[in-house]
Amino acid sequence: MNLQTKIKKTGLVKTVLDAGGSIHPLIIPAEFTNGTGLMNPSIYLDGDKLLINIRHVNYTLYHSEHKRFQHIYGPLQYLHPENDLTLRTWNYLCELDDNLNLHNIRKVDTSEFDVTPLWEFIGLEDARVVRWDGKLYLTGVRRDTTTHGEGRMELSEIEISDNTVREVRRVRIPAPGKNDTYCEKNWMPILDKPFHYVKWSNPTEVIKFDLDTLQTETVYLDQTKIISGVPDFRGSSHIIPYGDYYLALTHEVSLFKPVVGNKDATYRHRFIVWDKNWNIVKFTNSFSFMNADIEFCCGATFYKNDLLVSFGFQDNCAFVLKIPQDILKEILELPPPITSTIKTNIIETNTAWKKYPSPTLEITTVIPEKGCVVDCVFCPQRTLEKVYQGTRILTLDNFKKLIDKIPKEVRITFAGFVEPWMNKYCTQMVLYAHEQGHPVSVFTTGIGVSIKDLEAIAHIPYDGGPNGGFTLHLPDSELLARHPITPSYIKTLEWLKEHGHRIKNFTTMTMGDAIHPDVAHIFNSAPSYQMWSRSGNLIKESLLKPRLVNLKDRWKTVFHEDNNRTCGCVEHLYHNVMLPNGDVSLCCMDYGLEKILGNLYTQEYEEIIPIENTCFSLCNFCENGVNPKSL
Repeated sequence: MNLQTKIKKTGLVKTVLDAGGSIHPLIIPAEFTNGTGLMNPSIYLDGDKLLINIRHVNYTLYHSEHKRFQHIYGPLQYLHPENDLTLRTWNYLCELDDNLNLHNIRKVDTSEFDVTPLWEFIGLEDARVVRWDGKLYLTGVRRDTTTHGEGRMELSEIEISDNTVREVRRVRIPAPGKNDTYCEKNWMPILDKPFHYVKWSNPTEVIKFDLDTLQTETVYLDQTKIISGVPDFRGSSHIIPYGDYYLALTHEVSLFKPVVGNKDATYRHRFIVWDKNWNIVKFTNSFSFMNADIEFCCGATFYKNDLLVSFGFQDNCAFVLKIPQDILKEILELPPPITSTIKTNIIETNTAWKKYPSPTLEITTVIPEKGCVVDCVFCPQRTLEKVYQGTRILTLDNFKKLIDKIPKEVRITFAGFVEPWMNKYCTQMVLYAHEQGHPVSVFTTGIGVSIKDLEAIAHIPYDGGPNGGFTLHLPDSELLARHPITPSYIKTLEWLKEHGHRIKNFTTMTMGDAIHPDVAHIFNSAPSYQMWSRSGNLIKESLLKPRLVNLKDRWKTVFHEDNNRTCGCVEHLYHNVMLPNGDVSLCCMDYGLEKILGNLYTQEYEEIIPIENTCFSLCNFCENGVNPKSL
């Protein structure tokens, strides 16, 4: 029996299990749910952390499989609490460990935006998890805002803390065109294209939602490319990059009324593969997961050489199916995934960075919840703490994966938004970047740096180009920077004073007018520089950090009234900052993370970096902002 025949006969799950895969139930304790249905989970890899949203409903679905034991009113019945006959949804955002066990189970708090529902389907249904432009979203359909149940996709921005997940913004997405359709649902988010969805798959329609104008447009639709003889391919999972392709699971549904009365339905799924021009190059036969009629997939992601598919069964239980990639290859009958070389009108290669000296990627190795230990007064740490989401510590393995995607000509600078040696693996990261052939530079306060670390990295020829070198930020007598001055720190400074000549392009600086007295016997002076508002971020920071208010005469602000500025730095727009979650921020001024260019876990470097001379609002508040016409 070949694989496709076996899937059709026994279901996808049994076929995958027999081939070495595994299935993992997702169980939220009944004290959270009162024992009613868990369904349609959405799995998502956020950096190196597996997240999963599980839909909880206030009913139990009874469905008579094979129509053997039908209810008097039909084979499909909702069993409600006696005091609530609506179809109500809540969402739980959870994490999965490497064994795909649930932990950190947290109900999404939507209370800030909830209003009295106007229809009987209540809540955000079948929400997919996705991170776009540095922000985490649930995106699904809501039907409770009108009296007739009009459905529209929504973006629910969420923030995660230790014990809570809170909705902080809710945006309703209009349909493209006249926005006069009745129900829009199951749009599939495209992971590496922020705010893009596949709305339909036969023919394929790609739409883009503009979060600023709140308008939706169709950016791809070729109605000549219709596959005849098959049902509609409706949305299910995310659209995930797969080598030179995009991969997703779609669903198709047959809704009908049986002889005995009310509605019934049969759901089936398929794998669909597109090339990067949105041509469908493969669609499998339709299949069930576990040979039931009511099943639904809401997510898929690659993780450690397996495809993880999340699905619900009869609206009552939720699972993750782990499919080894060799089995996936056999199912799809495609070549194995390779690094994408296809360039299309949707994602263009951007090589403008090669025209500028010292293109740079700064590395933020860690973002602690309480900010940098040095807490420099002119560093907008409170602003950063408030907006950052995702994994907080960059592991060495993940650093290597991400750096391996960066062209060798790009300088790797260990600085970012937090003291880099607050990450214990920073020295190994510096060595790895150098060994891979990248120019390397460092900006450090010396906190966390040991003599052993310095001996290990002293031989590296630190790049002395613009904003490069090996710079040591020394403590000042005014405590504008609050270095923890410990005996081990004193020893580090003494080593640097004695051996600094061994470090190429070694320099020092300080924020105040004088060196802190506890270290002045080692370094008795250092240059200080004019402080600026960091593209307006210090203005916001002063609301969160009171001591900044009394220092307003120590930093300057600028605003370019023409609102048409790009970067005038030597590196132009190609001095970017990578965060521990893989996001890449526009530049070292962007402490508010207002412009996340993309994510290196899911995208290539040249897909992320800006187009030459692009104007950004940050540049309007920066002393280095210039009119692109002057370049």
